[in-house]
Amino acid sequence: MKLSRRKFMGTTAAGVASAPLLLNTEAAAELAPDDIDWSMGFPDGSTLLNRNENPIGPSPKAVQAAKKGVEKSFRYADRILIRKLLAEEHGVPEDHVIVGVGSGEILNIMPLVYMREANKNMVAVWESYRPVPGRATLLGGEVKWVNLLPEEDYQFNVDRLLAAVDADTRLLFLVTPNNPTGAVMGYDDVKRLADNLPDHVKLIIDGAYRDFQNDGRDEIELIKGGNKNILVTRTFSKIYAMAGLRAGYGIAHPDIIKELSKFGGSPTSVNMAGFGAMAASLGDDEFIAKSRGFVKNARSYFERELGALGINTMAGPPIFILAEFGERTQEIVDALKARKIFIRAGGEWGMPNHARISYGLDHENATLIAALKEIL
Repeated sequence: MKLSRRKFMGTTAAGVASAPLLLNTEAAAELAPDDIDWSMGFPDGSTLLNRNENPIGPSPKAVQAAKKGVEKSFRYADRILIRKLLAEEHGVPEDHVIVGVGSGEILNIMPLVYMREANKNMVAVWESYRPVPGRATLLGGEVKWVNLLPEEDYQFNVDRLLAAVDADTRLLFLVTPNNPTGAVMGYDDVKRLADNLPDHVKLIIDGAYRDFQNDGRDEIELIKGGNKNILVTRTFSKIYAMAGLRAGYGIAHPDIIKELSKFGGSPTSVNMAGFGAMAASLGDDEFIAKSRGFVKNARSYFERELGALGINTMAGPPIFILAEFGERTQEIVDALKARKIFIRAGGEWGMPNHARISYGLDHENATLIAALKEIL
């Protein structure tokens, strides 16, 4: 891996003293984009199927708008304008929308807002995305875990979620479609869950992969119908392939939005490149169809190829598949890593016999399958 002059000088005391010498034409040429380390810490030539990224990349419209945004990056982006567009997209008033540095910013604020009291808890699914419950524990709160059971095909169980709620519960966190199992809680079950929660419990619905569903009623309808205790988050990272631009938002009753705004979702939570890309992406139905088509084809490929290897899989609408490798899972993950192929071991979700495989481009997917044939 090439070490750029900037990186080298940044690690030496002499670099600090001589930094002004870099401000000349010759040095500027050395700092061209091709000289920047874009590896994100992975070895050169890696096959990255471990981060749930959409490898088809942003739409041409988004790319052009982001480039224009970079040119205008001497100014702050105005979240009010993008909030207006998002409100129009979902048919809600503007005061129902908060924009964040990815949906993660908004999700991570919820425990800070609603779990500051002592001895409070959050209900969450064990076989799911963990950082948000993790914030609750950092605040000294308890997480009451509910399992997705193999005998229920790892599907959500509304009754067991409701049974975990008690007088000290303040948040119930749900990812649907779920990461890593792909399970989907349908609209009717979400409504039943929301309708039966006590008023002191806020329901968080992380919809990072919701846009990959092309049917069914949207949970945002519950907010439109007057529910004041639901936060739905969405992101441009997945369906729009803009993970690196950190663009996300939440929709809720204004009372929740006001509380969240005290801790985040500030006017500077949107960068100018992301602002442009978001604005250009909204309503780009052709690109959404392309993303969905990519996922459908990749899912079919992996179900066929992994099935031929005798590997059971779980998959839903999202951009990944969960493979059951059994007791050899970690061994297989490590063997792939040695070949510079990266997938995600399931131990972090309480599923040590499984691994999550994010969909890659055709040649990346084929690289993984070829390696598995050798390893298995």
